[in-house]
Amino acid sequence: MNAVNPYRRRVLVAIAAGATLPALARAQQNAGPYVPTPWKIVDDMLRLASVRKDDFVIDLGSGDGRLVITAAERYGARGFGVDIDTALVKLANENAAKAGVADRVKFDKRDLFETNIGEATVLTLYLLPHTVTQLVPRIFAEMRPGSRVVSHDYPLGPWQPERHLQFDLPEKAEISGTTRTVLYLYIVPANVKGAWRLELPAGVSKQPGRLSFDQDPAFTRGSATVGSRQIALDGLKVTGDSVRFTIPGLAAGGKPLALEGVVRGNVIEGTATAPGGPAPWRATRL
Repeated sequence: MNAVNPYRRRVLVAIAAGATLPALARAQQNAGPYVPTPWKIVDDMLRLASVRKDDFVIDLGSGDGRLVITAAERYGARGFGVDIDTALVKLANENAAKAGVADRVKFDKRDLFETNIGEATVLTLYLLPHTVTQLVPRIFAEMRPGSRVVSHDYPLGPWQPERHLQFDLPEKAEISGTTRTVLYLYIVPANVKGAWRLELPAGVSKQPGRLSFDQDPAFTRGSATVGSRQIALDGLKVTGDSVRFTIPGLAAGGKPLALEGVVRGNVIEGTATAPGGPAPWRATRL
């Protein structure tokens, strides 16, 4: 990446409202002065994540704590923030106390790569691209299905976002040299990778079949084996704990059979658009 001025460098290693330094850049802890994320971006990140009262927001690199504190003040959420700067951690806890939310949020000095993110239902990120990418496998492995991730300016490649917002913000020009701002929303998918025993409606198949899913952050593909036929799935989409797809040519008259279901651990249960109307289907992980 091309060289950046010290103001920009400090902000680019921030996550969400504050600034922190990833493990790979620990030797450059004094890369520049702390510059807080503009309030509009804080507001937009929380709205994009649809923060609710029952959420737990984790902000890795929390700076003065404004993102987590705002989530608690405005939405009643709980939260946790980490930063490697002792003074900023102290300031964030003081700000939480002043805002009257110290019973719901806490800030600690900690490396972001050593922070457990499994409790988060909302995770906010503002990191250099290569560092954001390093976090993707951890997000898939540790966070629960349906949890939301909002990344400021940099996509979590190769993971495809559910939504993104792009707008100009004059306040960012001094920080990054551009007014352009992009926010990316991701929904953590359930783990469906592997083979599943498939039970279809009796009107479609009286014998159990098999589902096979290949899943990673870049894509999810699958196939169904019914009788002697192996059929590639169409329109496969896993969003949170919901899964939907169609099996071409399996319904009456050679029409596609559409299935929707909910993933609960090692079981998927849902409804198929079978001949004669909707009917239940089930899959069990092998």
